[in-house]
Amino acid sequence: MLTLDLINEPRWHELVPGVRLQLRPLTTALMVATRSDPELETVLEDASDEERALVFAKALARRAVLAWEGVGDADGTPVDPSPEAIDALLDIWPLFEAFQL
Repeated sequence: MLTLDLINEPRWHELVPGVRLQLRPLTTALMVATRSDPELETVLEDASDEERALVFAKALARRAVLAWEGVGDADGTPVDPSPEAIDALLDIWPLFEAFQL
């Protein structure tokens, strides 16, 4: 049975042990907004499905991530989410895979 969760609030998700992201709910509005992201227009027509998936996942994450815990710079200093930091996070394979779920 499909259960409708009418509480449309951000939630915390643990991607890997020690790394949590606070994400907006994955709503139709969020997906539609992501599909119109200018980054998607830069993907070449002959790009592979994998390349398109990566660009889409990063565009979605930039819209969905509100906060995080357990993410730091090379010195271990915590960093706030920013478009560049979110893209860098998704360049780490296990985190990219976990975000896709």
